[in-house]
Amino acid sequence: MRGLGDHLSIGERIAFYRKRRGYTQEVLAGLVGRSTDWLAKAESGRRKPPRIDMLAELARILRVPLGDLVGQSMLVEDERQQDDVPAVRDALMSPRRLSRLLFGPEADGQLPNPAPAAVRVEKAWNDYQGGRLGSVIAALPALLQAAQGLEERAGRREEDSHDCWAVSARTHHLAATTLAKIGESDISWLAAERAM
Repeated sequence: MRGLGDHLSIGERIAFYRKRRGYTQEVLAGLVGRSTDWLAKAESGRRKPPRIDMLAELARILRVPLGDLVGQSMLVEDERQQDDVPAVRDALMSPRRLSRLLFGPEADGQLPNPAPAAVRVEKAWNDYQGGRLGSVIAALPALLQAAQGLEERAGRREEDSHDCWAVSARTHHLAATTLAKIGESDISWLAAERAM
């Protein structure tokens, strides 16, 4: 939620994620062992924000990172402590993607197959669902490069073009969702457009 909801208070963030999960105030309050009145006051700012242990429990139940509830800026870095978002931006803005006219056609042997690419994309989706955004960001440049190869393959091979386009769309949807989650809205929109 970085970038999109920086103006929200902790209570407003709790309310946002509660509604997103489809919980009523009564349900969420019951799950954390508090009264509905306590939660209503916390969400509206009529009481101090919950203590960190309660925020951690709320984050667990709402299935969001604790940093999202407290409004902490998130920098997604890989194991080498390098920011991978520029690599994702480069993959989305690839010259081959933007202007294939400048490049000769690749040999069919170099183009990826949709089945193994689909497995890698689903693994990345599982990482996303598990809150492992750093792993997703690290995997995205290669996944986007494979998606672009699949699009080229789809243009040359009619027999598996549907699978190629489906994997490419799923990859770009993952990129758009992940980038929006970490507040990179400019390239998130680009990825979302390509997913369509």
